[in-house]
Amino acid sequence: MYKLITTVLCLYLSGVYGYFTLPGKCPDISVMETFNLADFYGKWYQAYYYSSDEQNMNNCSTLEFNIKTNSRTYDTVVLFNQSRVDRGLFHRYSIAGVSPPSGFEADLELTFQFINAPRRLTTRKYQFQVLATNYRFYATAYTCQYSPLIDKHFIYVWILSRKPILNDVSKELALKPLQQIGVDTSKIVKDDRNKCNPKYYDDVNTEPTTFRYPVAM
Repeated sequence: MYKLITTVLCLYLSGVYGYFTLPGKCPDISVMETFNLADFYGKWYQAYYYSSDEQNMNNCSTLEFNIKTNSRTYDTVVLFNQSRVDRGLFHRYSIAGVSPPSGFEADLELTFQFINAPRRLTTRKYQFQVLATNYRFYATAYTCQYSPLIDKHFIYVWILSRKPILNDVSKELALKPLQQIGVDTSKIVKDDRNKCNPKYYDDVNTEPTTFRYPVAM
C-alpha cells in the first residue's frame, strides 16, 4: 500500500510540475497603460500561441468576453469563455468571472468555479494580462505561474485576432511585446483550424488547458 501511494504521489507531482520549464520567477512585464475592457468585449480567435512547456493541446480556440445580467438582481458581471477543440476530438469550454468587471485595467483576474472539484480546487484564479491590442484586429495576452518549490515558471501567450486569420501587419505588431518576456517568436505556433468539427461535445465546464492548477504555497 505504501509503495502504491508513493507511486501515485510521484506521478501526480510529475504531472503538476512537469510544465514548469523556465528557471526563476515570472518576468516583470508592462501591460497596456491605456486599456478599455469594454472595447475588448466580444469574440477573439487564437491565431497563434506559445506554451513554454511546448505542449500543443488544443486547436480552434476562441476567447470571448461578454456581459451577463442577473435577471433577479440586475447585477452585471463580465464573463470569460474559452472554447477549444482538444486533439481534434473533443469540443470543450471553460467559463470564468472577470475582475475587475470594468475600468481601464489590463491586468485581469479570471476566477473559475468547479463545483465537483475537491474543496481546495473549487475556486481557481489566474491572471490574464493584455500586453497590446488595437481592439479591431489583434491582441497579445499573457499568463504566467511560478512554482516556489522548484523555482521555475510557466508561460502561455495568446496572439488573438478578431477573424480566424490574422493579417501579417497585425501579426508583427502583436509579436512586438514578446521581447519583454524573452519569448522566441520562432517558437510561436499557428492555431490549426483544420479540425474544428470534433466528434464529441463536452457540456461540462472544464479546466482550461492554457492555464494550470494553482501551485500549493
